[in-house]
Amino acid sequence: MIQETFYRVYPEVKKQNIHVVAGREFRTLILNQLPELPEENLILEPEGKNTAAAIGLAAVELSKKNPGCSMMVLTADHVVAPKEEFLRAIETAVCMAEHDYLVTFGIPPDRPATEYGYIETGAPIPGEYGLPVIGVKKFREKPSRDKAVEYIEKGNYLWNSGMFAFRAENILQALENHLPSLHRALSRISESIGTDMEERVKQAEFQKLESISIDYGVMEKADNIACVRPSFVWDDVGSWGALSRHRKADSDGNILPGNTVVIDSKNNIVVGEKGFLVSLVGVSDLIIIKDETRLLVCNRNQDQRVKEVIRELEKNKKYEPYL
Repeated sequence: MIQETFYRVYPEVKKQNIHVVAGREFRTLILNQLPELPEENLILEPEGKNTAAAIGLAAVELSKKNPGCSMMVLTADHVVAPKEEFLRAIETAVCMAEHDYLVTFGIPPDRPATEYGYIETGAPIPGEYGLPVIGVKKFREKPSRDKAVEYIEKGNYLWNSGMFAFRAENILQALENHLPSLHRALSRISESIGTDMEERVKQAEFQKLESISIDYGVMEKADNIACVRPSFVWDDVGSWGALSRHRKADSDGNILPGNTVVIDSKNNIVVGEKGFLVSLVGVSDLIIIKDETRLLVCNRNQDQRVKEVIRELEKNKKYEPYL
């Protein structure tokens, strides 16, 4: 999926203008997956501290390389098509960013999804920018199903795609306004870039940071937000249940890309491994994932709770060999 994200903008965007932000442990993997990516364009975080820190670090690095630049933030777990419409939306978003807006993409919802945040939109922003651009009243957290149904019925709510555009200096200003401690840390990191203290300063500053998303930390509080309503097809496949929207099911609703035997079982998702057999007998609505020494069995309606497993693994040392 990171390859798809890269080629969604390349070669239309020159490779020297594409950067990847990731944890240090993914360095070799990313360079192997993206051979066209210049190694110096890999921005490595000492540890994950959510999207506000990741975007802030990218803004600092890009400002050093290209003062006054605009930046797009794209995540690597999205399905987007067609590419032409995506590039058209980027042109509109960058145009708005250069008018000093913090820009987000709002996706028209096709169901009352509870796994996405929502954007409550306001009046159209006057001007010719390519695609429709709308003001934002408020960002809304992931809702209950009843609240999601209410949003759909009101008609002025869009899914929050998690993709953004802004001038680097504007997002840094917004971080200073709304997350001043993060901004101070980024300022110290900025001063260290290019010195022999750079890695040590990054490590020290990231250790102290609060883990907070850019949505919660900035976008929910800022008043200069514009929302581009694109015409491309979009899906966030950040959960196993999302496979049902992209893989064909059998006549019993099972999605079985692995080595699987199924008897009297319906609406299951199974991802196995070569050389490993999964047999289902009389079960329904399960997600079963086999990955080397790890096995996940999850109710299909609770796939968002897998993050609770990750948190448990991270805090409990007895599970360390399975991380």
